[in-house]
Amino acid sequence: MELRNEKIVLRDPIESDIDDRIRWETAQTEWLEWDAPWETEEKPFVPEDYRRDMKRALSAKEDPNRFRYGFQICTNDASERHIGWINAYRISDTYCYTHGEGKLTIGIDIPDESSRRKGYATEAWALYISYLLRQGIDDVYTQTWSGNHRVLGLINKLGFEECDRRTDFRRVRGTLYDGLTFRLNLERFNHFWDSKR
Repeated sequence: MELRNEKIVLRDPIESDIDDRIRWETAQTEWLEWDAPWETEEKPFVPEDYRRDMKRALSAKEDPNRFRYGFQICTNDASERHIGWINAYRISDTYCYTHGEGKLTIGIDIPDESSRRKGYATEAWALYISYLLRQGIDDVYTQTWSGNHRVLGLINKLGFEECDRRTDFRRVRGTLYDGLTFRLNLERFNHFWDSKR
């Protein structure tokens, strides 16, 4: 499946994405300082395991009309350069990660530093949120930490509003930060989305 607008393409993963992700996880790692930096301490990335798991996932026969919990992000130009991904996961009523049913929560990563501050993240989130709304999901959340200033402006611009704060919840590089959960205000998002068309 593929979604696109003037700036970006959201598409299903392909085999060449595997090497990109391994490079971003092992060599071009600056982005890891901002996207849940505590996760690398909790569960180290093992390239061989990732390659094996992704090849298995790519070879699986899946319903082409299934709900997508994520897409790869590419530039919408002649190169269609792979620059990151957008994904969804579930959180409980207490805003904690869960493997079961729960509130749909989205996140984004653009590890490619040369692709930042060009509007790609805004376009990717807006396109993915509009996809979720077409799938009948009208309650969308996102989470971050109070030190991730890069994403806080984007979250606000798209219409997310803070609904939960855990004071001194995460320690990042020796400093305590708040854990933040935001819920999408559909009226604000629709106003933002309509202004783009």
